[in-house]
Amino acid sequence: MKGSFNLCMLLSMFFLFSYNKVFGQVEIIKVSKQTCAIGYSKLEVEVREDGVLLDSLRRKYYDYASIYKLQDSIKLKVVEYLLQFASDTSNSCSSVQSYDNFEYPGCYNVSPVSKNFSIIIEALFIINRIAYNPVTYRIGCYPVLYDSEKKQEINNNNCLINLMVEHYREWFKMYKKTGKLPDYHFLNDGRIKWWGRHLQ
Repeated sequence: MKGSFNLCMLLSMFFLFSYNKVFGQVEIIKVSKQTCAIGYSKLEVEVREDGVLLDSLRRKYYDYASIYKLQDSIKLKVVEYLLQFASDTSNSCSSVQSYDNFEYPGCYNVSPVSKNFSIIIEALFIINRIAYNPVTYRIGCYPVLYDSEKKQEINNNNCLINLMVEHYREWFKMYKKTGKLPDYHFLNDGRIKWWGRHLQ
């Protein structure tokens, strides 16, 4: 009898945990631009589930593993908000680095020359992390864009960066229409590619 009682208690605890996990409520979805120095800003992605700010500890490394695990309808909304900053040419506070993509050897064969990147590139880079978190290193390691025709980095060329923005808008339309995440290869199949991927 005692064993049955303990089993019932364990089952109750399991179903309670499962209920909270499945039916956790996302209350706030917001993307804002915050100034961190004169002439420099950063994007803040705020997604709260059951009152808890997701990915609060590692976002400085552009790690959004918890948001990535949310349902597509929520990620679509975050991406939609991020794309609103896809014309912002102001500088990001963050510097160019690999941001924990240690599994991709192409990242370290040759380092990019660029030292800074714009809010536009930051928005696209965050989209990569939210949409494809486990395989981001296969898309691009650094927040650096590369022109495959001219064979050069383009972090300071807003006209060419806009080609990538339009590519992302096309990707977003496909994602929104089907409700399913397109293959990550799509993001690098145009003239403009992420640094690291162009080495392959």
